Amino acid sequence: MEPRNAKVLPDPNRTQVVKHITEAHKILSKLRQEANKHPAMDEAVHEAIQRLEMALAILSVKTGGMF
Repeated sequence: MEPRNAKVLPDPNRTQVVKHITEAHKILSKLRQEANKHPAMDEAVHEAIQRLEMALAILSVKTGGMF
């Protein structure tokens, strides 16, 4: 059940958002794999990837999409 103040995106927008989330997740996954190949990569890069993945997960849940 959605909270009263929750805004649900109309279907066309939801579909487009889910598509973008899925693509962004794929890009972040590839970036994470490349970053892991280079131990000298800054810890900030790894943290930024984690935060972006969390934001994508939250957005995915809010739009009803799954990647």
